[in-house]
Amino acid sequence: MVFSPNLEFLSGGGEMGKLTREKDWSTTSIGVPENWPQSLRTTLSIILNARFPMFLWWGPELICFYNDSYRPSLGQQGKHPSILGMAAKDAWPEIWDIIKPLIDQVLAGEEATWSEDQLIPIFRNGKMEDVYWTFSYSPVKDEAGQISAVLVTCTETTDKVVNFRQMKESSEQLSFAIDAAELGTFDYNPLTNKFSANKRLKEWFGLSADAEIDLSNAINAIAEKDRKKVTEAIQHAILFSSAGKYDIQYTIVHPVSKKETVVHAKGRAWFNEENIAYRFNGTLQDITEQKKFEHELEKQVNERTSELAENNIELEKINKELQSFAYISSHDLQEPLRKIQTFATQILEKEHANLSDNGKIKFQRMQTAAKRMQTLIDDLLAYSRTSTEERKFEITNLNTIIQEVKEDLKEDLQQKNAVMESDDMCEVRIIPFQFRQLMYNLIINSLKFSKEKQQPHIKIKTETDRGEKFNNDKLSYGTKYCHISISDNGIGFEPQYSEKIFDVFQRLHGKSQYSGTGIGLAIVKKIVENHNGVITATANLDEGATFDIYIPAV
Repeated sequence: MVFSPNLEFLSGGGEMGKLTREKDWSTTSIGVPENWPQSLRTTLSIILNARFPMFLWWGPELICFYNDSYRPSLGQQGKHPSILGMAAKDAWPEIWDIIKPLIDQVLAGEEATWSEDQLIPIFRNGKMEDVYWTFSYSPVKDEAGQISAVLVTCTETTDKVVNFRQMKESSEQLSFAIDAAELGTFDYNPLTNKFSANKRLKEWFGLSADAEIDLSNAINAIAEKDRKKVTEAIQHAILFSSAGKYDIQYTIVHPVSKKETVVHAKGRAWFNEENIAYRFNGTLQDITEQKKFEHELEKQVNERTSELAENNIELEKINKELQSFAYISSHDLQEPLRKIQTFATQILEKEHANLSDNGKIKFQRMQTAAKRMQTLIDDLLAYSRTSTEERKFEITNLNTIIQEVKEDLKEDLQQKNAVMESDDMCEVRIIPFQFRQLMYNLIINSLKFSKEKQQPHIKIKTETDRGEKFNNDKLSYGTKYCHISISDNGIGFEPQYSEKIFDVFQRLHGKSQYSGTGIGLAIVKKIVENHNGVITATANLDEGATFDIYIPAV
C-alpha cells in the first residue's frame, strides 16, 4: 500500500500498524489520520515500530493505541483488536478504578508513575485473569505544550511473580520440614573454609551467631574419638571421585555444658566445570535417644541371649531326663505292670474256686487299673515322642494316610458298623508317622463317642485357600493353607469346652463310661503345632463334633 506523504508515519508497525491503517477512524472522536496532530503522529510512529511493549491513551477520551509487542499481553478471545480506537473507560471497565487515578496524576502534570509487579486483573482468553505488570505512565505533550496523552511502557511479569511465589512456598515448605524434623543444616564453602548453619546446629556445637564461621570451630566441638573420621569424611566428600557423598554418625560435645549429642550427618558436595568443589551442604539429625534405645536394646538382647543359652543347657538336661524317663517308662515301669497283669490273670484262672466273691472283684479291679496304667504309659510316650522324635517332612497325599488309618481301624469300624467317607485329599508337607497318629486319634475318638443305637458317620474333607479366606484370626494373611475337616454325628460336647478338650489329661466324661486317658487330643494338637498349623473344635451336645485343621499347603 502506498501512502500519501502525510500518512507515512503509519507505515510498518507489523500487525498493529496494519490494523491502525485499515481502521475507519472517522467514527472516532480524533477523526481521520490525515487530520491528526504532529505530536500524535510522532508518538504513534515510535510506538508502532518499537520492540518494547507500549500503549497510548490520546485525547480527552483517552483513545487506545498499542503495538505488536504489547499485543501478546491481551491474550486470545479478549480485548484485541476491539479496543484499538476505543475510549479508555469503555476499553478497561474492569480495572478503571485502578488505572484512572494514575492517568489523572499524569494528566495533572505530576511526575510519571512507576509500578513494579503490580496486580492488575484483565479480561483475556475468555475470562478474567490475574495479571502482574511492571509499568510506567508518562505524559505526552501536544504542539501547544499541553499534556494531551498518557504513554504506557510496560512488561508483563506474571510468570516471574508466580515462579517467585512458588519458590517462596517451596522454601517455606522446606523450612517447615526442617523444623518439623528438628534438623540442623549446614552450608560449607571449601574455597574459603567458611560455613553457615541454622540456629539449631549452632546450639549443638556451641557456636556464635555469626553468619559465617570457620570450619575448625565446628570440628573442635566434635568428640575427640570422632574428630579424625569426620575430617576425613569431609575431605573425601569434596573430592570429585567421591561423587560428593557424605554420610556419617558422630558425637558433638558442647564446649560449655559438655552435653553430648549424637548426630547423623548427610550431605553432598557440588563441583564446578574444573571438578573442584565449590559448595558442600547437608543436614544433621539428633539421634541421641535412638542410640540410647539401641544400646539398651543391645544390652537386653545380650542378656536375653545369655539367658537363652542357660535355658538351652537346662532344656538339654531336661531332655536327657525325659529320655531317661521314656526309657524307664517303656522298659522298667512296664515290666512290673506285665507281671502284675500276668499274676492276677493266673490267680483268677487257677485259684478262682479258692477266692471269695470280694477277692475276685478286687483282682478284676486290679487288672483294670493295671491295664489303664499301661494305656496311660503308652499315651505319655506317644505324647513325648511328638516333641522329641526327629521330624522328617515329606510331601504326602492325605488319601494315603487315611487309607492306612482305615486299615488299622478296620475291626473297630466294622464292630461299630461305622461309615467313613472322604473326598479327594490335598497334598501336604507332613511328618507321615505323626499325621497317621493324628488321624488315628481323631477317628478312634469319633468311634468312642458315638451314640448308642445310631450308626456312626465320619466325614473327612479338604480345601485349599489363603488364610484370609477362612474365618480364623489365628491364620496368617497371604499364607496358603490346607483345611482338613473331620466331623461326626456322635454325642458332641458343650461349646464352652472347645479349647479345654485339647489339654493333657482333660476328660469330659467319666472313665467308667468312656475309656481313655485324656491325652489323645493333646497329642493331636501337639502334632498340628509341629506342622506350624492350627486346630479348632466345634460341637453341640448330642449333635456331633467337627475338628478343623489348617496346615500350610504345598
